[in-house]
Amino acid sequence: MRQAPEGNIFGRILSGELPSWEVYSDDQTYAFLDIFPQNPGHTLVIPRSYAENILESSEAELAACLATVRRLMPAITEAVGAKGVTVLTNTGIAAGQTVPYLHFHIIPRSTSDSISIYNPGEQLPDEEGRRIQGAIRNSLK
Repeated sequence: MRQAPEGNIFGRILSGELPSWEVYSDDQTYAFLDIFPQNPGHTLVIPRSYAENILESSEAELAACLATVRRLMPAITEAVGAKGVTVLTNTGIAAGQTVPYLHFHIIPRSTSDSISIYNPGEQLPDEEGRRIQGAIRNSLK
């Protein structure tokens, strides 16, 4: 299994060095709430094995990530009452990739919101993070 470069924030989250609001975990993927969400419930899905972006990942890593994305989408939309969802990954700084670690965004949507891949949302307060984390986990059951 490839390890993230030292200091990589997602590598630090996977190692337990940094906290996260985990909503799902399996042998190949890890999913957690974005701390600067575009909308409530904005979740990130990463492979446990390091790849900088989609072009450097294996097909198995991509398949595992997408399976997790698919599993989480209904739970997230139910948990936050969303009417739709945007799934995306950015490859390279010019595309808005701020963390050099493959990750998929699951962003719950409504018809009246607007999101920006270049500007993070406001930092997620602890109480709101715990509430949404619990709601998503309950929706997975």
